[in-house]
Amino acid sequence: MSVSRPSTGFSPDTATALGQADRGIRSRMGNHHALFDYWRFAMSTLCSVNAFYVGFYREGRKIVYPYTFDDTLPTEKYIWPEVFPYGPKGQAAWILQHRRPYLFSMDGGLLLRNGVAFGDERRMSADAVTIPIFDTPAPGSAVIGVASIQTYKPHSYTDEHVRAFEWTAHSVATVLSREREDDLNRAELAVPDLTSESERLSVVEVVQDVSESLRELHRGICRIEESVPVTQPELARMVTALRQRCEQFQTETMDIIARPTVHAETLLNSLSSKEREIALLIARGGMTNKEIAAQVFVTESTIKGHVSRILRKLGVEQRSGIATKLAEFTE
Repeated sequence: MSVSRPSTGFSPDTATALGQADRGIRSRMGNHHALFDYWRFAMSTLCSVNAFYVGFYREGRKIVYPYTFDDTLPTEKYIWPEVFPYGPKGQAAWILQHRRPYLFSMDGGLLLRNGVAFGDERRMSADAVTIPIFDTPAPGSAVIGVASIQTYKPHSYTDEHVRAFEWTAHSVATVLSREREDDLNRAELAVPDLTSESERLSVVEVVQDVSESLRELHRGICRIEESVPVTQPELARMVTALRQRCEQFQTETMDIIARPTVHAETLLNSLSSKEREIALLIARGGMTNKEIAAQVFVTESTIKGHVSRILRKLGVEQRSGIATKLAEFTE
């Protein structure tokens, strides 16, 4: 399936807005909170957007939502990032299978209601568009995430709105793809980590601990923000800026585990020839370091160093993750 953006058919006003949106999205590379926040703002200039979220698929049928927003909430419109499982009958699974937008009008919001509620849970969205986020802007790329615009006004989204949302997603995919390329280039220069696999802390556990601390900090800042007298506007601006900075840190923290995975072939290309050989031996046969050392005629300690670098480059924490990442080369 091609993921190339439509080049014709937009009204002049929409085309102008999309050109500005593309520049704004690309200028926010490296700051995902600002990137997703601007994406939401860009879409709100084209159509009604009461709620907006971005999520990325992870192993174990889970989605990480690093950015969620609902402008109808009485106080905090920014919603804390979370990790949720998704079932086989919701829109997340549907988009992963069909690789195209899900529209509220397709089924009256049935798939939407099968997902996890967020924001003002007392109200149901009356219209929604949820689109896939692709690994890269190139045709045939893997689906790595979803993004959704929702509103409480029925029949709000037109075909042009859907295509505009897809168009901006193309710009977001370009930014994420370039960031991953930069990560891979930097990884080539990194010093090998010889820490024992059994001693390495789970990244997810660390992120969750930091996230909870940031959550408590955010709550405290919000309480202060609500109590600042209207007679002190400068203090109010300082506290608001502090809250927004805390929200940015939280998105960046959750992004550690939300960052889209890289396609298996791209991951293999990030490895040296020796690392590729060892990674495939682990993925295909589950061989131990000692067994691999005997087969490739190097010492076991050398294999240990290679394995540490492979784990880091593939973005996994355990040897079993190597097999998962490289599954298409082991079938």
